[in-house]
Amino acid sequence: MNFRKAELICTGSELVSVKSNSYVPLFSARLRPLGFRIHREHSVGDDPKAIAKMVNCGLNNADLVITCGGLGPTFDDLTRQGVAKALGRKLIHSKYAERILKNNYNLSVLPLNFRNQCRIIDGAKMLENANGTAFGQILTPGRKMIVVLPGPGNEWGPMFDAFVPGEIKEFFKLKEGAVRMLRLKIAGLWETQAEKLLKPVMRRFPDADYTILAGAGILEFNFTVAGKTPADTAKKLSTVEKACRKILGNAVYGAGDDTLEKVTGTLFRKKKATLALAESCTGGGAGDAITDVPGSSEYFMGGVTAYSDKAKTEILGVKKSTLLKHGAVSAQCAAEMAEGARRLFKTDYAASVTGIAGPDGGTKEKPVGLVYFAVTGKDLRTRTFTMTFRHDRAHIKRCSVNFVLDALRKIIQ
Repeated sequence: MNFRKAELICTGSELVSVKSNSYVPLFSARLRPLGFRIHREHSVGDDPKAIAKMVNCGLNNADLVITCGGLGPTFDDLTRQGVAKALGRKLIHSKYAERILKNNYNLSVLPLNFRNQCRIIDGAKMLENANGTAFGQILTPGRKMIVVLPGPGNEWGPMFDAFVPGEIKEFFKLKEGAVRMLRLKIAGLWETQAEKLLKPVMRRFPDADYTILAGAGILEFNFTVAGKTPADTAKKLSTVEKACRKILGNAVYGAGDDTLEKVTGTLFRKKKATLALAESCTGGGAGDAITDVPGSSEYFMGGVTAYSDKAKTEILGVKKSTLLKHGAVSAQCAAEMAEGARRLFKTDYAASVTGIAGPDGGTKEKPVGLVYFAVTGKDLRTRTFTMTFRHDRAHIKRCSVNFVLDALRKIIQ
């Protein structure tokens, strides 16, 4: 399918010195259903001349230019000036913005830094900020659109969702439902494995647009379709989705904003089953993920972070002979950890994880990244799993968390 081009310009000297930009996938996910693909992304420092140059470059190459950041109240927030310079326009004081800030913050007189927030590019349409003081702005020079957004995710995200899609649809005369995207969430497959399985689908439906995004032991397979009518688009999307799910089977754990912890928790709630955890190398990460889900207290009774051998034996009841014969990083230890957690919390199910997250501690027989898991439960013989993950410590820990959540999902189903 044919996408219109968008360019993203993220401003802030920190982005070209000490901080990496992680916003591209977030903007891409919002723009694809509108028929736009991010053609290029630029990170630029707090320099109005450089910002103006990037804006003009974007207008020359794309239909839509989005800037993110540099709208705050301090001396280095210069995006407004840069965009105004690119368009040859002035910054004007908005009395409407002043009234909103006075009302929101119960002020009779605005301090100087708040007055800076009231500076709007001449001819721009203002976008109100529900979570901050910086107003967004939309400008439409010629047949192009510029969207100027604040930098913090909790500000630009809600602002974009509330205002920008409608403005884009109206300006570019987009038909409602003409483009739709679906994000399938996948666990238990590597990126290359998923690609190999899904190639027949991509060949069968060449008019759709596809992307695979790899995570920590999980994947997203995104596809976008276009149709002449909303019904036509919905039918195409459903047809591709069914073909993908048929090939991937139980590897698909959800879609859209679904997370493993949310999906797994929903299954435990439906089964009215309870869960306990015993964690070593993940340091409580699995319990943290589970308790991120509202209402998880209905099924999650508790967990033990048994990092030392002493904690494994004295709290979870792992046999000293097991540790001597097989070691703390072993299937046997994982099994006894899970069984101990289930006894301790008197739950229907329990899971455990023990491994070597690195960067030290590995041997030839037990390398860094080797992780053992176990799941036990009522009417379920204790099952153990072995995985070897690569990359750094944080990635190995997150992969381990996702693996144990996925193992629980598949067993509770």
